[in-house]
Parts: sequence; C-alpha cells; structure tokens
Amino acid sequence: EFYEGKDDFTWYSPWQDIEPFFSELVPLAIHREDSAASTKPRILLPGIGNDRSMVDMYDAGYTQMTAFDYADEGVECARRFFGDRVLPHSSTNTDHDSDNCSPTNVPIRRDGEDGLDLRVADARDLPYESSCFDAVLEKGTLDAIFLSGAKQKALAREHLDLSVEELARVVTKGGIVVSISAACADDVQASFERCNNKASEKEGGSPKWRVIRDGGFFMTDDGFTSNNVDATIFVWERI
Repeated sequence: EFYEGKDDFTWYSPWQDIEPFFSELVPLAIHREDSAASTKPRILLPGIGNDRSMVDMYDAGYTQMTAFDYADEGVECARRFFGDRVLPHSSTNTDHDSDNCSPTNVPIRRDGEDGLDLRVADARDLPYESSCFDAVLEKGTLDAIFLSGAKQKALAREHLDLSVEELARVVTKGGIVVSISAACADDVQASFERCNNKASEKEGGSPKWRVIRDGGFFMTDDGFTSNNVDATIFVWERI
C-alpha cells in the first residue's frame, strides 16, 4: 500500500547530500587483501524501494551495487528507475526456503561485473554469501524494521537485532555500514551495541563493530558538515 501513488520518495536525504560523507569513507577504488590491484567497492542498499536518488549514487561510480526490498512493489519501482543498469540475472524470488535463495547458493554478480543486482529479500535473513560487501548504505530501513513491531517493543528489537546480525555476516572485515536514521536512531544504535555485547560474551569472542561516527556533529576533510543532512549519521566498521 505504501507504494500506491508514490512513484518517487527519497528517505531522509538524497544522494547529493550524503555523497560527501559516504565517499570520504568509501572511495571509488579500494584495496582488498585478496587482490593486489585496486577495485570498485561492492555496495549493498537495503530497502531500496522507490528512492530514485540511489540512481545518482550508481551514476557517481558505485556501479557494483546490490539492492533489495522486502516488497515486490519496491523492487519493481527500483527496476523502473535503474532501467538497463539492472543485471539481467537478478532474481525476485521470495521463497527463502529454496536452494536458489540460500546464503551459499545466490551469486551476487560475475567477478568485476558492473550493474545493479536487484531482488526481493528479507533483511533478517539475507540471501547473500558471507563477507561479500565492502560497504552498506541504509537510509531509514533499520528504522522501518523497528517500527514494524509497532507496540510490541520486544519483537521490534528482535527483528532489528536479526537485521544487524545479518549485516555483520555479509559485510567483510574492514567494511562499513553507513546508517541514516531519524525516527529510531537510539534504537538502531542500541542494536549495534547489543550485537557487540552478544559477540563479546561468547568464549574467546570479540566485538563485531567499531564505531566510526556516533551520530554527533562532524565535518569531512572537504568541509562538509553533518548537520546539512536532515537525519542522524551513524557509521560502523566491521572488525
């Protein structure tokens, strides 16, 4: 129902407002431990929906992009916006019990291939291999997941924690999550803290996340200030 009559809706801030903060942390060319040459970062966009501004992110050079939405309608909106940028082998399979949608059997893309891998998926049970993304940009998706629990706060926290645990699984060590939050900023921050506490409590365990941006005011090296974004910016590094 959300997508009815809403062909284009940008959550919190468009790409042009976020780009200075994201590109400082995630350059267009990165070095991975498994490769001597520089390569493009592998980007994940949770809850892409009808946010047309993410096309601008792709056109800015982040062309090894993967995106998903919980709703078929959201994926179809993104498919229209991205046009021929969408990889032809992207799946919209919603059956998470099938072999084609298990974490070990869903290919992201061919090595080095540009394009948007677009599919329907549940943030609590992602159909991607472990350690396959260098960076995540989420704008309000974690907020929406928490709010989906409505008055059942324990259930809301459970769903949010499952989503954060999945991000910890699919983001490679040294990779980052940039979270643009407003409605549930405190709850999102607390979920990452619980993820760390849970990991640390295990025998010989250690935290999964290091805080890069804690939601407070900051300025990029080029002089862009975080108060120009109409939301709270969190950044965590996978460790």
